[in-house]
Amino acid sequence: MSVASAVYERSCHICDAVRIVLKRMLLNIQRGKQLSANREIMHQMRTEFRPKNEQWFYLSQLNDQTNSEYDSMIKELEKGR
Repeated sequence: MSVASAVYERSCHICDAVRIVLKRMLLNIQRGKQLSANREIMHQMRTEFRPKNEQWFYLSQLNDQTNSEYDSMIKELEKGR
């Protein structure tokens, strides 16, 4: 019985490691899509923001918020191991 439980525990560990890697990859893909969407939103709103400095400031704030949200999701994923 101990051999079966050892194999089960090891295979669960491998499955968890694969799950975390795949989930982290998915979150990073979603982050990239969101950052691209942020850039597209600012590009479409260019007519409302006359000074380019303000436009880049708001884009930077939006990207910082997006990055912090996804960083916290990845930390939570890794903490839940």
